[in-house]
Amino acid sequence: MNIGIPIWMLALSLLAGLAAATVLYFRNKKQHYGKALTIILFALRTMMVGLVVLLLFNPLIRQKFSSVETPTIILAHDNSSSVILCKDSAFYKKDYQTQFEQFRKDLNADFQVDEYLFGEEVRDFEQLDFSDQLTDLSSLIKTLDRRYYKRNVGAVLLFSDGIYNRGFEPELVAEDFPFPIHTVVLGDTVSYPDLAIRNVHYNKVVSLGATLESGRLIEKRDIEIPSNRFSKEIDFMLDATKKGVMAIDIEVSGIAEEEQLLNNVRHIYVEVLDQKYKLLCVAASPHPDLGALRSVLNDNYEVDFCFGKETLPEFSNYDLVILHQVPSARTDFNALKTQLDKNVKLPVFFIIGNDTDCDMLSKLQNVFALHSGATNTLMDVKAHQNTAFSTFTFDSKSEQLIAKYPPLALPHLEINTLKSHDDLLLQEVMGIKSGLPLLSFANDERKMAFLFGTNIWRWRLYEYYQNKNHDVFDEMFSKSLKYLLLSANDGSSIYAKETYYSNEPVIITAELRNPNNELVTDPDLTIQIENKLTGETYDYTFSKRDHDYELNAGLLPEGLYTYKVQAQMGERKINVNGTFSVVAIGIEAQQLTADIDRMRTIARLTNGNCYTSRELQQLFADLHNDSRITSVEHHESRFEDLIHSKWIFFILIGLAAVEWLLRKMFGSY
Repeated sequence: MNIGIPIWMLALSLLAGLAAATVLYFRNKKQHYGKALTIILFALRTMMVGLVVLLLFNPLIRQKFSSVETPTIILAHDNSSSVILCKDSAFYKKDYQTQFEQFRKDLNADFQVDEYLFGEEVRDFEQLDFSDQLTDLSSLIKTLDRRYYKRNVGAVLLFSDGIYNRGFEPELVAEDFPFPIHTVVLGDTVSYPDLAIRNVHYNKVVSLGATLESGRLIEKRDIEIPSNRFSKEIDFMLDATKKGVMAIDIEVSGIAEEEQLLNNVRHIYVEVLDQKYKLLCVAASPHPDLGALRSVLNDNYEVDFCFGKETLPEFSNYDLVILHQVPSARTDFNALKTQLDKNVKLPVFFIIGNDTDCDMLSKLQNVFALHSGATNTLMDVKAHQNTAFSTFTFDSKSEQLIAKYPPLALPHLEINTLKSHDDLLLQEVMGIKSGLPLLSFANDERKMAFLFGTNIWRWRLYEYYQNKNHDVFDEMFSKSLKYLLLSANDGSSIYAKETYYSNEPVIITAELRNPNNELVTDPDLTIQIENKLTGETYDYTFSKRDHDYELNAGLLPEGLYTYKVQAQMGERKINVNGTFSVVAIGIEAQQLTADIDRMRTIARLTNGNCYTSRELQQLFADLHNDSRITSVEHHESRFEDLIHSKWIFFILIGLAAVEWLLRKMFGSY
């Protein structure tokens, strides 16, 4: 403890105590004590009054605290099914379980251990059953990094086959991990002959007349395999001759010595609709952004393009117009304004970039007044998700990925709001969140969307590099276009995924709007889901939330499903039909050879060691000999008010009691 009290404060307190004691014992002629007793009483009164005055200044004292933190060992075990789909599956189902349980018992006896399972998610260790159908190694590492920030972690024991099929490459997040990771390689590290269907790219929704057919063997091909490492893309064109849903099986025949046939078959479902949306993209010039937007559309959309000074087609023939850096000096503004004035209800998606003439754009809409900035340079504008967005539902779990998207290119602009809008994404410039819109939606006579910046194609590439998919990008822009295309008078929006995996719950969200386009949750919303393969039906009622509805139908069997959503809103009856499929996930069977190189890399990057599943005793011995696994003493200093110290109270009571007792004994009281 350090009492850091200024000299002037001590001097004033002492003077106050001396003054009070002098008045009482030297100026007071009625008091008659001996010289020695007077000095003692004088000193007691000086200290007591001086201490009281000192407390009135409310001084601070610095106290030091020490604590000892014992080391924690983190055990994280892979619970995904890929571990037991290898040749050694019998070992991992029986003998390994016995050995691992003994290792856990010994570890807990000698160390403080926190245990986790991971696969589809990171959770506390319960039962090791290898049932998870996905593996996200990067999520595990990031979760431990966040959860044990500045904790005394001696080591992380990572039991896995090194195979991941969700999230980032674990090596990337392991580079900055603060604790050593000792990896234990599970599964089979020997490669066997294996044919597999890695990916199937197909249009989940097609229009009547597209190429698709079902009910028979459509096509069969022989494939020559010239080498041990071989891959090939094969295109099939199928005719769609009638509306409805078609189930298609894709299979590659097995070969000799092939250990696993689960990855030889894929099931897909395609919906055939007798309806198409027509979109028009008007752009100052060709741009990769247009290809990125086109990629989120299926065969149910027909897209035309118009560049530069080309003559504009009749807008009345389209359901939506996308204006990419238009109006600009390269396009005919008068022709564009004429077409928009003639079609006042036509939805428009504005994408603002370097070629955009902001003054002209301000004349085409009444939501934002835009003016060019003082410089002609481009800003790097990053995105962050607005959690208060309510125009349509969007997964808040995507917030972290969106924050890492590459920046868009946006000219310096002055943006003034004229009418209400709802922002899905907001701007961040040089690490500062400005609150200005980046992706915004408005409904002022016509539905509109505004994207402030170009180069969204980089977002799509970045997401694929990180996650090996485009799920967040595709969801963001497919829902944006769907919102614009839905009639403002429909009064409903149903959001269901086209495909659910068999191990994930079927979650459907919905929005209802009154004639004033306000979100309401007063009516009851019901849904009937039918399995088209079995005819079985399921009836549910949506749960009401603050501004929308949600249904969690749980896990459904593999198959193709149609749904009918109904609600009574005043005089109007809401009826919405849709389709989704549930497919066997099978993704854990896509790769069955343990990735020992990845496990070694993770260990090396974190100063750990790599072991096999049969070296648990060696791992246990190495942990005991690791000098890094030791207790840590923490020292902390903090300032507290002196008046809150209990010993001050007892000193004051003691001084007053002694003075009173002496005066009582010698006749003053």
